[in-house]
Amino acid sequence: MIFEFRNIAWFIGLIVAQIFFIDYLDFGIYSSYFSPIIICFFILKMKLDTTVINLLIYAFFLGFITDIFRNTLGLNTSVLLIITFLKPTFLYSISSKEDIEKDVELNMFTIGLVRYLLFFGISIFLYHLIFFILEQFSFNNLPILFFRAFINTISALVFLVFLQYLFIFKKDVLISMINRKNIL
Repeated sequence: MIFEFRNIAWFIGLIVAQIFFIDYLDFGIYSSYFSPIIICFFILKMKLDTTVINLLIYAFFLGFITDIFRNTLGLNTSVLLIITFLKPTFLYSISSKEDIEKDVELNMFTIGLVRYLLFFGISIFLYHLIFFILEQFSFNNLPILFFRAFINTISALVFLVFLQYLFIFKKDVLISMINRKNIL
């Protein structure tokens, strides 16, 4: 699969947004609870016809670069590889294989808002939960870890909805919807 310019822009843009914007937000004493991670959006939005090997390679490099800048010693890489491996399971648990076309990128415009919130919400929540458990390396204070994962998932979803409204062009969405209906 050819790595399109749009994918390169999303790859670099998500890393820049994560490292230079989201990681620098300061909420005072609440900053320990607020640390959303949005880099997994790149892997989750990829087309279904992208091979698992390619996804794992993208996930490794995305996590590795993020780990270098965030000084997290492989946490993002390992959790992103787990989420990449589980992506089809999450997606097919909310819809059947025939409902989503394999050559369409997954975003809120192509799969719908409810499926988007379910698929991306479950995936990002699990990402945060595994990340916080590995970061703490303990199951102590599990309710607090669930709360942190929930708060960060909600904030990451809001931020990603905002990014999608800014950067995913409605023309592309309209063309993909027309192609799905076989009108052309």
